[in-house]
Amino acid sequence: MPLDLDHIYVPIKFDLGGVIDDVWQAMPVLQKFGEVSVDAVDDRDARSYNISYLATHPPTVTIRLPDSEVRLRDVTWQVRTDLVVYSALGLVSVDLRLAGPSRPLTDDDLRRFYDDQVAANNVDYFAYLDDIGVLSANLASYRQSAQANSSTHAGWLAAPYVTRLRQALLDCPAFRPRERCYPFQNMRQFFVLRQTAGDTGDPHLVDALLGLTARTPRSTDGAATPSWPALRIEDVIVHSSGWSTVAVLDGQATRDALGIVQEMYGQIHAQWFFCQLWIGVDPADHEDERLITSPAEATDHRVAQLARVQIELAHGLAEIGNVDLMFRDPARVAVARFLIQALRVEGHAEAAQRRLEQLRAILEQVSNLRTSYFQRRLQLLFAITAIAGVVGLYPAAHDLNTTWRAWTVILFGSLALMCWLAIRSMSRSEAESRRGRGAWRRRTGGAGRRPVRR
Repeated sequence: MPLDLDHIYVPIKFDLGGVIDDVWQAMPVLQKFGEVSVDAVDDRDARSYNISYLATHPPTVTIRLPDSEVRLRDVTWQVRTDLVVYSALGLVSVDLRLAGPSRPLTDDDLRRFYDDQVAANNVDYFAYLDDIGVLSANLASYRQSAQANSSTHAGWLAAPYVTRLRQALLDCPAFRPRERCYPFQNMRQFFVLRQTAGDTGDPHLVDALLGLTARTPRSTDGAATPSWPALRIEDVIVHSSGWSTVAVLDGQATRDALGIVQEMYGQIHAQWFFCQLWIGVDPADHEDERLITSPAEATDHRVAQLARVQIELAHGLAEIGNVDLMFRDPARVAVARFLIQALRVEGHAEAAQRRLEQLRAILEQVSNLRTSYFQRRLQLLFAITAIAGVVGLYPAAHDLNTTWRAWTVILFGSLALMCWLAIRSMSRSEAESRRGRGAWRRRTGGAGRRPVRR
């Protein structure tokens, strides 16, 4: 017998644009969007968390939105939508759970699901990029193609909820916005299939869903289908290829075990996206290229800005992959570690760590340029003071009836000193500017450059 579909869980992560420091203070804003629940506050959930973590981090908040329908090709899905706000990381996830299709599903329907949902999501996503002003010329052409084929799907909404929530939080004192908002999203698929007792299921379907392909992946030597990482918790077997995850339940599987897996999946996916956010976000680095040639503009504000960005990134990276910091339940820890490996979070965290090192190099370079600029100003001030002191000798020389030749020597000596100091300051400025540009490219790998927007 083929496996029956229980539901499909589709989390879509966005940058919230900042961190909510106090969830309770922000509650009046959040409650305007729907029914709000706060994680890890009752006895059942609190047993799984380290209390010290809960005491120092704002909790995750879930906002239940009204149910809706989504049409993908000739299948109509019943959809439950939740906004999950990861307060400490400054992320929001639009969690869609699709169940109850309008007609019985075939294996081919499930194999095509990924392509169908991508087509539906692109229309929503491109409109979002256009609204926030980052839709590039090449993406605009893709958008036209997506809109032309939009008659095959309808009802898929994610980005408008994020836009409205972000806008509502801007005036909330509990919301601490970041320097810049990451404009892109990340969408994953989590298929939940159910089998009857004693049924081994259809391994070809599972492999096709893990590979996000309508065709079953096969090795070139004709051996068995690819072996994806798997984990068993109670009567739930979880397979994951990273971009796609499949949970197979037997007829007796409880919702508690599946709930743990999906909750951990949301947390680990959020950690992955946090790394992606900081790898992709460019906190005004393009300004620093100008500061190299115009160090006078390396202001206290820019130095403070870079320092603040580093603190935020370092604070978030301390949690990435560190499940023992958050949980004390062995089952949750085991699931989280499995998903960290499956989603390749550690490699993404290393890339974010390299980004942090780039920011440190930028801050050091800007600070050095700023110090050099003020040193040159100090040299110029010293030159002016020295000249004023020499000129001040004129009345004394006049009182001593110093000959005009002595006065000429004093005057021309002062002018020579001033010219020498000016030339020395200009040559040093040019040399430091050249060294600064070379060090910038070597140490940051050109991190300050931004693509030209057309």
